[in-house]
Amino acid sequence: MVAGLCSCTKYLDIKPYGQTIPQTAEEFSAIIHDYINDIDYGEETIIGSIMSVCELEAYADNLEPLLQDAQTGRLIPLYIGDDLSGKQTRYIKLYEAIRDCNIIIGYLEDRDSELGRNVLGTAHAIRGVCYYNLLRDFCDPCVNNGNGPGVPIVTEFDMEARPARSTIAQTVKQAENDMLTAISYDISDEIYRFNSDVIRGYLARLYFWAGNWPSAAEYARDVLDSYPLLNGAAYTEMMGSETARRGNILIKGGIINSSATGTDNDVMKRYLSGRPVSRQFVELFDAEKENDIRYTMSFDSKRIFKKNVFSCLRSAEMQLILAESLYHQGNAEDALSALNELRRNRIAGAADYTAETLPEVNGNDIIRQDACGKPLTPLIYAILCERRKELFMEGDRWYELKRNGRPERWAVRGNLKYTTFSYMYTFPLPIDDVELVEGLVQNPGYENVR
Repeated sequence: MVAGLCSCTKYLDIKPYGQTIPQTAEEFSAIIHDYINDIDYGEETIIGSIMSVCELEAYADNLEPLLQDAQTGRLIPLYIGDDLSGKQTRYIKLYEAIRDCNIIIGYLEDRDSELGRNVLGTAHAIRGVCYYNLLRDFCDPCVNNGNGPGVPIVTEFDMEARPARSTIAQTVKQAENDMLTAISYDISDEIYRFNSDVIRGYLARLYFWAGNWPSAAEYARDVLDSYPLLNGAAYTEMMGSETARRGNILIKGGIINSSATGTDNDVMKRYLSGRPVSRQFVELFDAEKENDIRYTMSFDSKRIFKKNVFSCLRSAEMQLILAESLYHQGNAEDALSALNELRRNRIAGAADYTAETLPEVNGNDIIRQDACGKPLTPLIYAILCERRKELFMEGDRWYELKRNGRPERWAVRGNLKYTTFSYMYTFPLPIDDVELVEGLVQNPGYENVR
């Protein structure tokens, strides 16, 4: 299942700009602008691309592999097992980005000019986002498990360094420190993309993933103060823009189209057209589908998705983080209020839920427990369902499955059954690194793979 790759320790070995370290702020800024340019064209490492989002959706349960068309769907990954080997390359690329940020942070001498501060702030922001991405992909879910294996922490450009794994808590702390440092630089130039609001959004994501509910709620509120929820025509315009960052989207990958055969979204819609939307996802809309603006936006009468694919950070996610964080703090009243606020902005004439009118938990849903390992209540189930509807085709559902119990699922191809086992939600570290770096422990489930 997981094939061997070339040595992955090269992310610490290669001096990427010849034999000399850049000297001037302009030279260091060129490193940053390479990454910003890649983000604008839709890279898969930092913000994510339309293609990487489609792959995550293919691994999850919003699309139905059992109904996949044999011809038009032949290139779609059946399940995560088809792509686990390639996730080792993702690990390499994340550390290559960290390496470049380490060069900037360690060697840039101009720390006082506006240019220098923008470059340093962006380097810290990108490094923090990379550690957050490593945490979600290569570590087990964080909640109640801060002592579990994290990832190697590399904060200096050192060609001889061979660090073992930190703990999850230490990885969270590294990402947090980088993001808070990035905010302190107060990046104001739009060209650098990672302004303070963007980083506050990523901090909300980080704290949410780590189960730090008070901090997640605090930063989500901060973002919502500047980027309030949209509704009606404003929401439709924002979600209808295939490339441009509109409305309350804070940062978006792929704002420059790179396809020569139509828009990138057109290409991906053709790519995934062979796998219909799952009936369970469609049924989430049944009670209010006539008034829910997301219903006709998401899929057609043949259950083929038509929503634009986004890799982005937008304020609706902050609203959902706020609602769930309040719930896990035991504040059901405010959590319900936050949920109702989102619903009022999506469902015309929606009647607010009360504790008595919340729908019952669907016992057929594959998520059976919340992020803290507790049985689902009607309130947390309603929050999870709204999140599923709101962030459809934005690469979120895969991580929701991982965060909420890592349920096992199966699909069939050629009369063979392929199972997404619980351990597969956490990707393998590069095999060569595990063999070459003393003390670097492989993730469970992949120990005997060579």
